[in-house]
Amino acid sequence: MRSSHALTSMCSVVGPVALGYGAAWLRIPKRMCGTLLSAYSTACCRRKAPAPEPIEALPEAVPDLPELSVDKPLKPAGEQSLIDEMLSQSRYALLLRPQIIGNLTPGQLIRTQAALADGMCLVPSGEVVLHPSADDEDGGNRFSNRRTPLRIDAYYLDRYPATNAQFQQFVACGGYEQLAIWDQEIWPAVLDFVDQTGHPGPRFWRKGGYPNGEANHPVVGICWYEARAYARWAGKRLGTDAEWVKAGSWPVSMAGHPLLERRYPWGDAMDRERANLWGSGPGRTVSVDQFPLGVSVGGVHQLIGNVWEWTADAFILEDAAPETNAAPQPKMKSVRGGAYDTYLDTQATCQFRSGDYALARKHNIGFRCAIGMCDLKNTDSSAEPGHLPQESPAIAEAPR
Repeated sequence: MRSSHALTSMCSVVGPVALGYGAAWLRIPKRMCGTLLSAYSTACCRRKAPAPEPIEALPEAVPDLPELSVDKPLKPAGEQSLIDEMLSQSRYALLLRPQIIGNLTPGQLIRTQAALADGMCLVPSGEVVLHPSADDEDGGNRFSNRRTPLRIDAYYLDRYPATNAQFQQFVACGGYEQLAIWDQEIWPAVLDFVDQTGHPGPRFWRKGGYPNGEANHPVVGICWYEARAYARWAGKRLGTDAEWVKAGSWPVSMAGHPLLERRYPWGDAMDRERANLWGSGPGRTVSVDQFPLGVSVGGVHQLIGNVWEWTADAFILEDAAPETNAAPQPKMKSVRGGAYDTYLDTQATCQFRSGDYALARKHNIGFRCAIGMCDLKNTDSSAEPGHLPQESPAIAEAPR
């Protein structure tokens, strides 16, 4: 794999438009409403990534990109070929944005909607109750009325955790050079997000590539900011704690009855044949399509086990009371679901919540993406549109 390049403008550029990315503003080409071009373009940063050296461990799935001269801009690709390329990169959610969907041909629209249905699961609107993990250690009381239910609007959640192959597309397209998709507070640190050989990418990769044979394993060794940047690049976002719990516990609401929630995605009893946990797996990550019996009611896989998953929400320790003149504490973010090295059953439930430093690049933390149904156009008229909460209420718990 060689270094990524920057596309030149397909047409002149008009004012910026925000697509739910907070402070990350993208520029718009006149003909395509620009999110398409800007989200695909690289070089928001002047740094050029070092060219990876060929290695035997580099997976065959990684494309070999032609080397380009910075003095000779690449000839602009046609809009339709650009759309086709984005479809091949699984950036279907970006193509279904209202600002872009009108540029798709009928055939491309069918392929894009099929990619959404294949890659993500629709979680209907409804209520969910979040409660501390300590409450969940009583054997899993699925009739929960200890906390106020949260109303969640319909959204899509990735069917599987993000894989090495998917994240490789982000790296190959210069994702670490596009400052517009990164939180501004982390800009000075992006240059430090490198692999074992100094190339941009997850911590445990080498020479710009993931280990051979692990294309379909969940990507790990990425911090919260890297997960967030990938999600923006793909036209999605990280899900909230409430969204993650709702997808796993699949609450059932009945009049005059407490909200019914499952302890595990498959039911109320631990079954280690359904999840890659300590003692039930090979002691390392496995492909995201393994342990199919652990699928949730809505079709989401591996919410429990294999890797912990970053969510959008902050994590606050119960005893982290502010001290006078104390130095600022590192930012912590929520993780859910347990991993292949999780030993206790109580830490591998739909309700258990832990946290880690936002800059942590651990061997057992990955992520999956979400997107609000209200952010997409003409995908499914049966669910209610609306805005999802930006963050769930913080729940104080002990760290992993």
